[in-house]
Amino acid sequence: MTDSDPNTPEIPTSATGANNVVPLTPAKADPSPREKVVGFVKKHPVITVAGGLALGVAASALLPRKAGRKLVGRAAKLAEAAGAATVMFGRDTSEKAQELGADARETAGKLASTAEMATSATAASIEKFALAAIAAASAFGRATAKKAGKVGEAAAEKGHEIVDRAGELKKRAKR
Repeated sequence: MTDSDPNTPEIPTSATGANNVVPLTPAKADPSPREKVVGFVKKHPVITVAGGLALGVAASALLPRKAGRKLVGRAAKLAEAAGAATVMFGRDTSEKAQELGADARETAGKLASTAEMATSATAASIEKFALAAIAAASAFGRATAKKAGKVGEAAAEKGHEIVDRAGELKKRAKR
């Protein structure tokens, strides 16, 4: 290998002393025929169109008049058949899309109805629980007030007893 050989990989100066790994440049893949044609058409669009027109004129000049008319007639019949098939396919597809839309609408309606019923049932349950909680809190409040009243009365009685007892003790102490 010589220094001017394009296949010789370049060795970076920083890699010569550090390790023995030589970086290789990847080989360029040959473009496919399709890529070659696309590249040519992109580079030369005018030449491509002119060549297509020239080939069409040459082909029409080589065909006899009757064959050309027959070919045009066959092409027209094929185009008409393709158009009819497309119309039929379009109608069929449209009908299927409408059926699917109707089914989807019906399913969405059922889901909405089910969700509405579930929401109503949930709201009714929450309302029952809320009323039960309010009733329980009210009963608890009444019971607490009743107990507080009894405790207050008992405290007042004991207070009076203590005052009376203190008065008696005071009288005894003065004597």
